[in-house]
Amino acid sequence: MFENFLGKAAEAVGKGAEALGKGAEALQKGAAAVKKAQENANIISEEHPLSTAGLEVYPNRFKYKKQTYSFADVTHIKIYWKSTTTNGVINTQQVDVSIVVSGDKLIEVSKQTMYVAPKLVKAYNYIAQKTFDYRLKYFTDFMEKNGYFILRDCKYFYKVDGFFGKKQKELSGKAKVYTDGRVSFEDKKMSLFDATLSRGMINIKVNADESFTAFIDYNDDVISALVNFILQNPQDPDDYINNYKHYKETKRNANIFLDNSLSLMAKLAYADGVVSPEEVEVVKEFLSKTMKLENQAKTEMLNTFNQAKYSPKPFEYYANILLNNFDTNLLSAVLDVLFLIAIADGTISAEEELLLLEAETIFGIKGSMYNEFKHQSHKQNKTKKEHYLDVLGLDANATQDEIKKTYRRLAMKFHPDRMRHLGEEFIHEAEAKMKEINAAYEYLKNLK
Repeated sequence: MFENFLGKAAEAVGKGAEALGKGAEALQKGAAAVKKAQENANIISEEHPLSTAGLEVYPNRFKYKKQTYSFADVTHIKIYWKSTTTNGVINTQQVDVSIVVSGDKLIEVSKQTMYVAPKLVKAYNYIAQKTFDYRLKYFTDFMEKNGYFILRDCKYFYKVDGFFGKKQKELSGKAKVYTDGRVSFEDKKMSLFDATLSRGMINIKVNADESFTAFIDYNDDVISALVNFILQNPQDPDDYINNYKHYKETKRNANIFLDNSLSLMAKLAYADGVVSPEEVEVVKEFLSKTMKLENQAKTEMLNTFNQAKYSPKPFEYYANILLNNFDTNLLSAVLDVLFLIAIADGTISAEEELLLLEAETIFGIKGSMYNEFKHQSHKQNKTKKEHYLDVLGLDANATQDEIKKTYRRLAMKFHPDRMRHLGEEFIHEAEAKMKEINAAYEYLKNLK
């Protein structure tokens, strides 16, 4: 009998060892699957979108069931991710993603895998990151007008620790979170400064025996950012609304100034058909040192500069917008930067000088740096040849063919009929410049 017991025990141990062996094998397979998934992780690009569960994610959009959506269309997003391990060996990953796009259209995507996190997690993280600013704006636009935002798509519970024990009641409605930290829900008044925050939940202690809990279903990343902002920067709702109006107006004016100033600079830099590296450096210095822009904003403004070179809108269009929106001090500063661009390569071409004169005429002021340069230039002892080459914007090695072509081009640009819309003062200045150009050509065309 005792031997029989030992035999059964040995058999049980053998089965246990076999189970452990299978468990170890499963763990190894799981680890190998994880490693393979990491090695083969998709890089999201136009050529290689992230595809999973019918969802295709591209760098600037996503598709679901053949329908394409912009990241700007997304208003709400949430993820449910559950990891379950059975018998200490088998691991199951369940992920559900819900996306709400414009018009309250709901997209629901699910994926289940073994051992490895589904690619749907990566898809969610990518979409959440790309849409964060758009979803945040959905709330801040509302805050700008009302001084509070609404905790939408939440489950609310009110707990009371009474004499007869704890009671919890689910509430229906929507909580308002004000910019000064107040929270209101129907007749209940609370404060964020009495709250405990965790991912997906806000728990507010109302008094010694009562508490209010909001379980955030959608946009927990955005709600968390807004709550932290309010806790760090509480503001009276009326002040917040007025401050935001002022901020938007200031930002609008800054954008108008930058966009049109850079467009003027681009038109002047490209006046001779080429934008030199020296001219670009002047623009970069203006953005960094004068406007004090960070790298990302500076890159955006350099794109504006590059695009404006080819804009069909004329130089005077941008100059008039600046004239109608800004005072003499700012206009004078713009003239100085325009001059620095014109002189960046060592000489001012006739085309550049024409635009400098045009800017002065439209603004109704003289550029201090430009006029000081002209005054100093007249005092320099230059040979006639050097002076007239400068007038045409040519160097000492210019050929007769280059002199002739340049003269013809400038004669067309400075023709009085092309200047009449700018007024008498500009016409007089342009005519004086044209006389210089004619004199330069008459002198240089006879040189060998």
